[in-house]
Amino acid sequence: MPLVRWTQGGPGPADGRTRIRPARRGQRNAACSIAVGAALALARGAAAQDAGPRVSLEEYQGWRQYSVQCARCHGQDVAGNPVAADLLTSARAGGPVAEQDAFVSVVANGRTARGMPAFKDVMTPEQMAAVYAYVKGRADGRIAVGRPVRPEG
Repeated sequence: MPLVRWTQGGPGPADGRTRIRPARRGQRNAACSIAVGAALALARGAAAQDAGPRVSLEEYQGWRQYSVQCARCHGQDVAGNPVAADLLTSARAGGPVAEQDAFVSVVANGRTARGMPAFKDVMTPEQMAAVYAYVKGRADGRIAVGRPVRPEG
């Protein structure tokens, strides 16, 4: 049974001593409600984390780099944006950057005539390859829209 402590100045003995009494029914119910609410919030958070797309570690790192370096022009989740190339189309089979070498070359050197800066001084070759893995997964329909679940390891 939960216990409640009170001291002078509050409801309790006037002599200033601390007394302990059993918690009242309303206090027990409130404590149980708080505990149950906290448990449900943790469970919802875990379920929300598990609800995202499953990806490899390379694709996850690619999603992170894409979100920082590419999304402002090419759209969140590679969903497209009128100011830049539609990567879902460009990275599909037969597209101009469907192969990793072509994709990485465009990212590294940019397309300055079309307004795309070069990223060779901003991103490592590994980061560019990871972005390719993520974009290719989205273009091929293997990776759904949304924040991916971070893989173990």
